[in-house]
Amino acid sequence: MSELDIEHSAGIVIYNSGRYLLLNYGRSWNSPDRWGLTKGHIEKGETIEQAALREAYEETGIKQIKICKGFKNKVTYYFNRGDKRIKKTVVYLIGLTETTKVHISAEHTGYYWASYEKALEMLTFENTRRVIRAAEEYLRENDLAVDFYDD
Repeated sequence: MSELDIEHSAGIVIYNSGRYLLLNYGRSWNSPDRWGLTKGHIEKGETIEQAALREAYEETGIKQIKICKGFKNKVTYYFNRGDKRIKKTVVYLIGLTETTKVHISAEHTGYYWASYEKALEMLTFENTRRVIRAAEEYLRENDLAVDFYDD
């Protein structure tokens, strides 16, 4: 591996009445059942918010999402794609929605509306759990969080 490619993505922590929307990516190299958040590449000319909203719609079918302007959480990680080493940075926003109807894309195998505690339990990667912890803190500080315990 001689080259390092850099990728930039945007994602949304989709939140509705005390629950976070988690997406199942199915089997991956490190997990038989990988759970994560909506995210995808920022296309040329897009802002982070535009890319995040587009990806959320493409992956979940949810169009009515209100972005919380005061939250941005950046995650950087490395992975291999063939003989290339990739450095990927994802900026996550929080999006509030009133819908629970989800129409997942073909790139996912399922979805789950999880309480905060259940989301921390289900998410595959620690960096994604850190995003959920930061989102929960932001939502609580801004009186937007709702306690939900019945998972």
